Amino acid sequence: MKNRLIIFLSLFILLGCSSQKNTTSYSKKQYNEYVSYYNRLKMSTSFDESCDDCSIQLITNKISNKKIRYDIIINNPVIEMKNIKAIAFIDKKDKNIPSIGLLEKDTFSLKPNYIDKKNGYYKGINLSGTTSKNKFDVKLYLTYNTEDKQIERYIILHGNAT
Repeated sequence: MKNRLIIFLSLFILLGCSSQKNTTSYSKKQYNEYVSYYNRLKMSTSFDESCDDCSIQLITNKISNKKIRYDIIINNPVIEMKNIKAIAFIDKKDKNIPSIGLLEKDTFSLKPNYIDKKNGYYKGINLSGTTSKNKFDVKLYLTYNTEDKQIERYIILHGNAT
């Protein structure tokens, strides 16, 4: 009986370790892509203030006297935008770096007048962060696929919570 228990526990431990390894490698891939997007945004020196393919808005809300929450809302697509990935920050020293499509298993897509959450199509998507500054600029790196190519956009949004 002891031998069976030892064999069972050994198998349980081995199976648990092997399944955890697969999860870790998937997370490393996601993390590496996140870091790559962050570095691209950090190194960029040229930014647009809007995007022709969709609406991008910055909304600010005071949480407390020292904290401002900002939301970047991406919606109202003019074209189909598949596999959207985005990352944003205010300052290179920020520790609060919101992203979408990079650290999740889900995919996010937008299509005019179409919603199908089961297949990753939403009405809009949102990135949220916090800052202590009343006036600030949020830099956004946005990528998505169209029917025939991948699009990259570097966008700057001006926030004012005064």
